[in-house]
Amino acid sequence: MSKSQDRHKTHKISLILALVLSAFFAAAGIAGYQHTQDLLQLGVFLALSAVAFVVVRLVFYGVDRLLDSLDQDPSDRP
Repeated sequence: MSKSQDRHKTHKISLILALVLSAFFAAAGIAGYQHTQDLLQLGVFLALSAVAFVVVRLVFYGVDRLLDSLDQDPSDRP
């Protein structure tokens, strides 16, 4: 979605929230790895970090679509 189509101003919010949540899981994984030296734990948390980023972006994409559908006139709906 380009910034010109961001009518509800959620693009920046979703990006910031996704980055913060992703950074949290990455930091937790790195801290756990430093404590335990377990590569599997590090890999799981880094994968969780990537999944969290994608999930947050998809949730906000859905919210944008929902808000767009609420903005339409009732006569425009199928």
